This record gives sequence, C-alpha cells and structure tokens, in this order.
Amino acid sequence: MTDSTIAKGPLASPEGTVALLGLLILAGFLIVAFYKWISGGSRSPDPWDQESFALPPDEEATVLCHRCLVPNPPGTDFCENCGAPVGEYTNYLPFPYLFSVGYLLRSGTSGEFKRTRFTVLGFVILSLAEYAFFAPVYLYQFFMRGLARKPSPPSS
Repeated sequence: MTDSTIAKGPLASPEGTVALLGLLILAGFLIVAFYKWISGGSRSPDPWDQESFALPPDEEATVLCHRCLVPNPPGTDFCENCGAPVGEYTNYLPFPYLFSVGYLLRSGTSGEFKRTRFTVLGFVILSLAEYAFFAPVYLYQFFMRGLARKPSPPSS
C-alpha cells in the first residue's frame, strides 16, 4: 500500500489532529459550563416542616382551582367556574386526560399563559404530538390569535 492510496482526511496531518483535539476539549468545557449553569441556580428554603408531612390528608378538604382559586367539592375533575383540571388523578385517567389536554391547548390559542420561549416551544411540541396532521391548523390559531393577545388576569 502506497501513500497515494491512503485516504487523505483531516486527521492525515498533525495540524488536523491538533485541531480535532482542540475542538473536543472545547466541547468538553462547554458541556461542563452548561451543567454548572443548569445546576447552579439559587435554591429556596423548604417552606414545609416535618409536621406537615406527618399529617394524614384530609378527605373532606375542598379543592382550590389553580387558575381562578374557586373552591370545588372533593372528587371533581374540572373546575366548575373556569374548566381547569383540578382532580387529583385527572391527568392519569384516559378519558378525562383528553379534556385536560384540550384545556391546555385552548389556553394557548386564547393567549392566557405566560409567554416565554420555553412555553411557546412547549405548545408547538405538544400540538405536533397531539394533533399530528391538524397541527398546522392549531399552530396558525396559536400564533395568530394566541400570541397576538395580551394576557388577561384570570377571572375570579
């Protein structure tokens, strides 16, 4: 085998090997820096004491809606005022789960959510996963109606 038959690539010269090694070291530093950035957030103290965890849950406690803060009777799956899912197992049951996802995606087209890059990306990914073929119709509604509106405070 002669030198002319050996494939000449970026690793054929010492300069290419050094460049590749430098890129690998730079990538390692970037991965470590990203990990430190993700895990280095400030931690808030735990507001719950051990006595709170020792108490058994109250079966007759009223459920407050996370959106409108209206009390709902125990065992309800959805808020009687605004329709938000409030049941303890609503998102685990197959049929109520569909309504829960529907409520979430409707909140995207109504514009009643905090607009960040992460939430917008979440709505796009969820619509593609849930709607597949009809996702372009939902995304049109989401970007034209949902993002154009200013969020209104939750109704009480």
